[in-house]
Amino acid sequence: MTGFTRLLKASLLTLGMTAAAAQAQQHPVFFEYAPVVDVRPILVDQQVPVEREVCWQEPGYHRHGQRPDSATSTIAGAIIGGVIGNQFGGGNGKRALTVAGAALGASVGHNASQHGHPRPRPVYHERCELQTTYETRRQAQGYWVQYEFNGELFETRMRNHPGDAIRLEVAARPLD
Repeated sequence: MTGFTRLLKASLLTLGMTAAAAQAQQHPVFFEYAPVVDVRPILVDQQVPVEREVCWQEPGYHRHGQRPDSATSTIAGAIIGGVIGNQFGGGNGKRALTVAGAALGASVGHNASQHGHPRPRPVYHERCELQTTYETRRQAQGYWVQYEFNGELFETRMRNHPGDAIRLEVAARPLD
């Protein structure tokens, strides 16, 4: 590239920047406020998760004052029954009455030990769990805004509610 070409390019670049700056000064930008005539929300339906605690009653049984099972009453009944049976008869009959007395005494002792146990009574236990349901909620996603400027109505979409007035950027440019 020759020196003349470089000089020409630099001159054109400088001229272009000067023209752009001059044009920017020729077309000023200013701000005005225009009254808002109407605002309509743009509504969308959204599914929102909602957790709730759900409880119910489950039946069960409860033994109040329950004792652990013991063979003591059965053994004591067998011994007492055997001693009583041994008092009667003679020979093989004495043995038979001793065995029969022991068996009968064991049965009576076992029944006596069971008589003291309380019967189970029905009770209800509360059970709970978290359940997630979904609710439809309408939410504003933006706003259609109608405003008046220089006697004319205009519309635009905005993310936020503008209030009573909207700020406008106005640029003055001449038409060719």
